Amino acid sequence: MSNSVRVSATFSFRGQLLEPEMHLDLDQALEQGMKPESLYALLGRRNGIDPYSYEYEMLEAEPLVFDQPEGIAGNFVNNGQLDWEGLEKAWKEANLIENLSRIARTYMDIRELDDVPGLRETLLAVHQNAKH
Repeated sequence: MSNSVRVSATFSFRGQLLEPEMHLDLDQALEQGMKPESLYALLGRRNGIDPYSYEYEMLEAEPLVFDQPEGIAGNFVNNGQLDWEGLEKAWKEANLIENLSRIARTYMDIRELDDVPGLRETLLAVHQNAKH
């Protein structure tokens, strides 16, 4: 499943209303360990805004707006805001479940973890225990 969101900001610079925007692939961003603080720099770069300019300072002074979510991002976008922490947690859990499902298919010939009562919880507990 592809997880993405549109990120934008609106601000005035030299008498012009600017509305830089970008499509953010959340899967790629989370895989790379991106943090929300770096979104201004990415938005600026993708829209040709020099990070050492007054224009960039004006961009940073405005809130980022998130909309057009796809995938699980839809559960974490509300009133133009993105719950990055909640999204990151859910994304990691979804990836873990997918990996555990792949293991169950390969070694146990089980299509879905929920086909066997308690299997999902057991594999999650084993994974959690292995981390400690």
